Amino acid sequence: MPIQAKRRERRSLGCRASADAISGGESGRGLISFMRGKISLGVGLGRARAALHLRPAGANRQGQRAQSCPSSGQASCRMGHGIGAQRIVRFEKAYNNGRNGEFTNNVESEGIRVASSDSDDQLTLLAERLPQLVWFTGPDGQHDYFNRRWYDLTGMTAEQCLGGGWKDAVHPDDRAHVDRRWAEALAAGDHYEAEYRLRNADGGYCWMLSRGLAHRGGDGRIERWFGTCTNIDAQKRAEVALTQLEEQHRLALEAANLGTWSIDLATGVTSFDTTTCTLMGLPPDRDRSMPLEEVFGLIHPDDRDLMRKRIAEATEPGADGYYELEYRLPLPEGNVRWIRARGKAYFVEEGSVRKAVRLSGVLNDNTRQHALEEAQQLLTRELNHRVKNLFAIANGMVSLTARTARDTKEMAAALRGRLGALARAHELVQPPSTDSHRTGSEVSMANLIHAVLAPFEESHRDHIRVEGPDLQVGSQATTGLALVFHELATNAAKHGCLSSPEGRLAVRWTTVGEEVQLDWAETGGPPIESLPTFEGFGNQLTQRSIAGQLGGTLEREWRREGLRIRMTFPLGRLSA
Repeated sequence: MPIQAKRRERRSLGCRASADAISGGESGRGLISFMRGKISLGVGLGRARAALHLRPAGANRQGQRAQSCPSSGQASCRMGHGIGAQRIVRFEKAYNNGRNGEFTNNVESEGIRVASSDSDDQLTLLAERLPQLVWFTGPDGQHDYFNRRWYDLTGMTAEQCLGGGWKDAVHPDDRAHVDRRWAEALAAGDHYEAEYRLRNADGGYCWMLSRGLAHRGGDGRIERWFGTCTNIDAQKRAEVALTQLEEQHRLALEAANLGTWSIDLATGVTSFDTTTCTLMGLPPDRDRSMPLEEVFGLIHPDDRDLMRKRIAEATEPGADGYYELEYRLPLPEGNVRWIRARGKAYFVEEGSVRKAVRLSGVLNDNTRQHALEEAQQLLTRELNHRVKNLFAIANGMVSLTARTARDTKEMAAALRGRLGALARAHELVQPPSTDSHRTGSEVSMANLIHAVLAPFEESHRDHIRVEGPDLQVGSQATTGLALVFHELATNAAKHGCLSSPEGRLAVRWTTVGEEVQLDWAETGGPPIESLPTFEGFGNQLTQRSIAGQLGGTLEREWRREGLRIRMTFPLGRLSA
């Protein structure tokens, strides 16, 4: 047989075998039974064309009617084999007046070779059916096949994509990364994976995840590489949006100095972020999680039961899940840090039971706010107390003036003077202002005491003695001392020596080294029969002012002839 005839025979046999593999032969259950319309499998090169007739297995050469494919319609498939190869197969089956159509195959060859094995045909057909972009390479890593989805997305031609030309569609900033990962895969003979941006037909870019595996022959050598590209552009956009959201979340937490925490209710393990570890006094090198029982051990003993109760209330099946608590953390230096925690429980449904599985939230250092609230409460109580004292002093002034005045005119003049002195003294005992622009000047200890006692000096002119060395009192200490002297004078006017015309008061102070010692001694007033059983707000206020603001001490001695008070405070704090 001539050589050309043998070649035509081999081509015919190859095409017939390929068609049988795709159509399923006489069984009619091949891949072609799933195709409708036109399916393109690869792109070929070249200009040569040939037309062949394909018959099902067992059919005669002339006009055998095909019974193997019961579906109607037509389908075409373009199959790529090797570098630049292509095979276009067209199947037709028609029904005309009850007659089965002839099953024919028109093959157009525009490449290097046409015939191939059944497995190659089916692999290529599968590649065209996949939703991903599919690519094949030779053992040297040169790309020789892309499925139709690749060309549709990139708008490139087969000539442009062969070998390494496909990388022209890769974003310039990603090409070095792609080359490096591909070279590593080729050197290791292992799987390949890379993420990069791929230019689409309209000039924009989309993120792709490319993965490939090597196929080895019986001798262990790599024969082919098969891979896919999956569009992950939506995932990348979501990751960017999530990163931006996390950054905004982090900035918000930092701006508010908030820490985050989470309790796994199944395991009882609590997790913290860095800010929470700092606020809780945990060392930076410690693991950011610990059992919940250890967390209870960190807080003040008086607040532990309340924390357990609030957690149990928030995680009950019928609860709304909201958690809020303010508790104390003892610090190494002896004071406490107030922590305010807020959170929300996360529930799941287990059958008909609603169960809390996690409690998460934020916390912040509330020490300053707590101190401001305490100061506000103190000022409110002080205001109420002072108003009562003013009325008591005014009432005492009226009584004393009425006993000594000869007529109403003299009484009115005396009252005006005493009330004016009381107003001037009141100016010295104003609470500290939060206005940072308010400043004060120094005043001597003697002038401060005389200003406070001025309302009583007119009625007890010769019975009040104020003695001591010249000491200057700073603007900050003036308020605290004025409050103390005003409180002591008010109590003396209501219950002590200044409530009696014969009463006497002596205020003396000395300095011993860097310490100031001051004595307040009352005599001539109503006798003290027993120690008081109740400590009023006034006594608490004087104690707080001396100990807290001046860093000193105040002791009371309840003698029968009258109260005696000893105060000591650092000289340096007095001039502040």
